Amino acid sequence: MDGKENGNLNPKANKPSRSSRPPGSTKRRKLKSEAPCEPPSKSCLDRLPPEILDMICEESSGQNIPALRLQCRYLCKIATAHLLRSVVVRFKKTSIESLLQLSSHPQLSQNVRTIIYEPNLLERQSRQAWEKGIPLRDYHEISDIPAPPKQSASQREWRLYHRSLKKAVCRHDRGPYSPQELDAAWPIYQRYLQEQGDLVHRDNACQDLSRAVQRFPNLSALHVNFGFGLWCGPGWSPDTRVNPYGDGLCQAFSTAHGDGATPGVEQIVSLINMLDTVDVKLASLRIGNLSWRFFLQYVEDHIGKSELFYAIKRVLQSLRDIKLVITTWSSLVNYDDDDEDSEVLEYFEVEECRAYLDRGSLGRILSGAPDLHKLAIEFDANMTKSPIDFQYLVLDTHWSHLHTIELDSVDAHEDDWIEFFKRHATSLKYVSVAAIRLMDGNWPDVLERMQDLLNLEEAHFDKELWGVAPKQIWRLDPTDWTSSKDDSVQENRTRWALEKFMVHGGVCPLRDEETHPQTTGWDEF
Repeated sequence: MDGKENGNLNPKANKPSRSSRPPGSTKRRKLKSEAPCEPPSKSCLDRLPPEILDMICEESSGQNIPALRLQCRYLCKIATAHLLRSVVVRFKKTSIESLLQLSSHPQLSQNVRTIIYEPNLLERQSRQAWEKGIPLRDYHEISDIPAPPKQSASQREWRLYHRSLKKAVCRHDRGPYSPQELDAAWPIYQRYLQEQGDLVHRDNACQDLSRAVQRFPNLSALHVNFGFGLWCGPGWSPDTRVNPYGDGLCQAFSTAHGDGATPGVEQIVSLINMLDTVDVKLASLRIGNLSWRFFLQYVEDHIGKSELFYAIKRVLQSLRDIKLVITTWSSLVNYDDDDEDSEVLEYFEVEECRAYLDRGSLGRILSGAPDLHKLAIEFDANMTKSPIDFQYLVLDTHWSHLHTIELDSVDAHEDDWIEFFKRHATSLKYVSVAAIRLMDGNWPDVLERMQDLLNLEEAHFDKELWGVAPKQIWRLDPTDWTSSKDDSVQENRTRWALEKFMVHGGVCPLRDEETHPQTTGWDEF
C-alpha cells in the first residue's frame, strides 16, 4: 500500500527519520554564552570616565605619564594633558634650546605649570685641577643606599642591611677613569665653559627665557635652585639628581665667594628684571641657596631703595607661595701658579648678614606679597647667633591668608614671636620650626601660648629648640644618623610628642624632664 491508499498525500510521510534522538526529546538550542569568549582586558583604566583618569594622572609622578600614554588612544589623549607639568632647565645651551622648542609646541606648551631653573656655573680650572676634582665614577648617582633598620631589629635584619649596603657601594664604585676617557671628556668640559660664558654675556640667557616664559600661558611657579638649596624641599624633582655635565666629568655649582664675588647673584638680578617685564603672574617663587649678598649689593644701597627693590615688589604682588633658602657661606681661594697648594678658606658671614638684615630689607620685600599663603625662610647657619632676628623678618605685616609658615635658623624674642601668631591665629594651619633660638623666656611657656592661640592641622619640629635666658636646649633630630621613624631614639620621641601636643593640646611634653629631658652640651653652641 502506498500513501495515497492510506489517505496521506505527503509522499515523505513514510520516509524514515534521519534523527537519532530518542522519541519525545526536544532539540537543544545553542546558547550565546557557549560562544568562544574573548580574552579579558588586561587593564580597566580605559573603562574609567575621563574625570577619574584626570585625578589619577594628577597624583601620578612624571615618570608614569609617558608610560600611560602608550596604553591606548583614549589614555594617550588624557595623559598628554598632564605631560611636562614640571620642566627642569639648566644653565646649558641645549637645555635652553629645548625650553624654546617646548614653548613653541601648540599643545605641550599649555601643560607647563612649573619651571625648575638651575643656573649653576662651572668653575674654570686647569687640566690638573679638573682631574683632581673628578668624583668617583657614578658617585653622584647613588640613589639606592638602603636605610638602616631600627636599633631593636634582629641580627638577621642587620646582616641583610650590611649585605645590601655593600652591594650598593660596590655597584657604584667602579674605579677611576682611564687616560683615554679623560682625554675625551676634557674638550667637552671646555665646550661647556665656553657655552656658559656666552650665556652670561647675553644677560644670563634671560632674553631666551623671556621668549619661552611668555609662551607658557598656564605657568604659575618658578623654582630657582642653586646647588643643593631646594633638592630636599617641596620643589625637588627626581630629575635634578641627573648631572647634565656628566660627560664632561664635572659638576656645576653656584656658591658665594669672598671679595664681593657672588656667582649666581647676577643671574637672579637678571631673572627678576625679566619677570618684571613679561606678562606672567606667578603664584609660587622659590629660590634655593641664595647668597645673602644679593640683598646687600642689589636690593638697597646706602642711599635708599634700588630699582630692583621695586621690581621685586611688583613680582611679589601675585605670589601665594614664597620660599627662600639663604646662605651665609663664603670662601676665599688663594691660587698659586701650579694649582698645587691652593688654599680654600671657608667661613660663614653670619655677623655681616645679621648687621644688614636687621635693617629690615628682607621684611620690606616680603610685605610686598599681600596674598601670601605660604612663607618659608631658611638659613644655612646654625651658630651662636642666627643671621636674622624674627622681628626684622616679618615686621608688623599681616598676611590675612597665611596658611603655612616654615622657619629655620632664626632668633626670636618671646613677645615678637607670640604677637606674630596672634595676628595670624585665624588663618595658620601648619607651622614648621627648626633651630629657633629664643632670646628670652622658656620654650614650654611659649609653646603652650602658641597652642592656645592656634588651631593647627599639622606641626613639624626639626634640629633643636634652644634659648639664651634661661639656657635651654632640646635636640629634635638624632645626633647619629638613623631613621626618623626609629622609636628607640629620644630625639624622635620628643619631636613626635611636640607635634602631637601642638595639634591636640594637653600639657607641653617639655615640662616632663623624665620623659623628654633637656640636652646637655650648651657649650657646643
